[in-house]
Amino acid sequence: MKLQDITKKTDQELTEFIATERKALEQAVIDSRTKEVKNVKILTAHKKAIARALTVTREREIAKVEAAVSAAKEAAE
Repeated sequence: MKLQDITKKTDQELTEFIATERKALEQAVIDSRTKEVKNVKILTAHKKAIARALTVTREREIAKVEAAVSAAKEAAE
């Protein structure tokens, strides 16, 4: 999944997406160890999708904290 698609998701959708991708990665790892996967690049694709989603989630958390800090500074002045 591309970054543009991930950034359009809400926080709840991102959480569900991460959980789904982790389960898919887990199954792909099991399948690769039992030689059922012909395309091993799928493992990398799942890992990258999880990393992208976690990055977007973290960016949003940081933005919320920074907004709260700047609001507190403005209120103190």
